[in-house]
Amino acid sequence: MARYAITAPHDGDEQIGSVVISDGRATATDPGEGVLLYLRRHGYTVEPLDDEPDGPPDDRPAGRSAARTKRG
Repeated sequence: MARYAITAPHDGDEQIGSVVISDGRATATDPGEGVLLYLRRHGYTVEPLDDEPDGPPDDRPAGRSAARTKRG
């Protein structure tokens, strides 16, 4: 589960999706990618709290497998 610290560009209370912001701050657990994109786009600061790196769990880059490449 991913957790995020969220800071609003203004003080006050509001709710955006599943994120409840009180006095301009919130901690959210798995708010959803759409909510995170909305918050960033509207000037909110979103900081991951977990130590897990973003991206795939292994060191290999994401891409197509060898079985799906074009043959020619």
